[in-house]
Amino acid sequence: MSTPQGQRLQGRWLQGQWLQAQRRDADRALAARDVRVPGLNWVLDDELLSELLGESVQIFRTRYKPHTSALVAFRRAGSGSYGSGSYAGGAGSYGWALTTTPEHVGKLQQRADSSQQRGGGIRLIQPDHLHPDVAVAAGPVQEDWPLRPNLRWLRDHGLRRLGALPSAGSFLDPPVSVLRYNPERRLVARVPTETVPVVVKTAVQADEAAAGLRLRQRLQSHGIPVLPELADPECAAHGISASPGWGQGDLGGGGNDPAAYRAGQALAAIHGMDTDPGADPMADMEDLVRQLMATRSMITCLLPGLEASVDALTGRLLAAVGAAGPRRQQPVLVHGDFSADQVLVDGPAVRIIDFDRVRTSDPARDLGSFAAVEDIADPAGVGPVAGGRKTAQLIDGYREAGGYVSQARVETWAAFRLFLNSVDPFRNRASDWPADTSWHIRRALELIA
Repeated sequence: MSTPQGQRLQGRWLQGQWLQAQRRDADRALAARDVRVPGLNWVLDDELLSELLGESVQIFRTRYKPHTSALVAFRRAGSGSYGSGSYAGGAGSYGWALTTTPEHVGKLQQRADSSQQRGGGIRLIQPDHLHPDVAVAAGPVQEDWPLRPNLRWLRDHGLRRLGALPSAGSFLDPPVSVLRYNPERRLVARVPTETVPVVVKTAVQADEAAAGLRLRQRLQSHGIPVLPELADPECAAHGISASPGWGQGDLGGGGNDPAAYRAGQALAAIHGMDTDPGADPMADMEDLVRQLMATRSMITCLLPGLEASVDALTGRLLAAVGAAGPRRQQPVLVHGDFSADQVLVDGPAVRIIDFDRVRTSDPARDLGSFAAVEDIADPAGVGPVAGGRKTAQLIDGYREAGGYVSQARVETWAAFRLFLNSVDPFRNRASDWPADTSWHIRRALELIA
């Protein structure tokens, strides 16, 4: 007879197998609906992609454009836990794969040929020789086509500017460790130096005017707890920003009420800064509407059965945060992507990071965003209002520092963030992404009822 522990382990294994089967069925149904991308199923399934590449890999990020293309990032088996601060795997542990419509296979072939001529690692694989329109291009992080120019500049010039020297082998090999990789968007790596490690982000999008550097300096001058920007304007022009490593993790870890309270105080200080006099409220509204409609389109494509719920939610959100939203509250400078993982902590001390989406908007937007992400982290523990203990501490600190926000507006913006994040279970290859996506929609409807 098996032991209780053995029974629990077997139960978890069976549940894992069932979840994988659910995800595989949903992926196959999606691939069957999108005949314009005949290789879609090959880049959504770990086993099929592993078979194609001739090595065991796990997909952790997907960017899907219906009827156009699918791009995934994968990590090689045994390469550790993606995204953890202690992970010491270099870029060699990761790669990407891309499939597209038949008329664009020639472009993929050109990229593979160009890479091979330079000694790079892009290859074009046709899994079914009877159907030459099915093709998958795959390559290493260094051969990520849009990122490649800026990564090369980082290797040749940027690391020295940041006080780090390239390693003897590939410049992204250990002791350099990859923290985040979003294919064709950005790579975040921890790079050792003679003093403290430096966290370096290389993005496709260049900051030609060094606006990010100026914003960081402005935040510091107002006493906002942020990390110093180490990259200079030349780095910014090549999509590179950097900060010293700091803290013991982020606010998404264990309970840290003092840190959440201080984060609320810091957020109030950000909201109290002068806004850009040239900010256009109508542009913010138009962006909100675009985000809502794009999310609606994607979710109904991924899960057609949710169309009625998604339409109802989209309509409510358009009424709440669209045309009428900015007139309800004086717009302020907002973080734009605020959540617990954007707050580094060291005991009660905090540092706010990642100001890429700063804009002028409703101050409740940041608080609702934080609340939504806390709900997502603990879906079983959500209550009748948005957020949990950390959100409550955050709002207490925010109000103590002079910020004003109503619970109703927090919940409106929490519903907005939940809806936008409803695509993430699919993108991040959650074990049962259809159920997770459905939960996002239901929870958002609860908050904006």
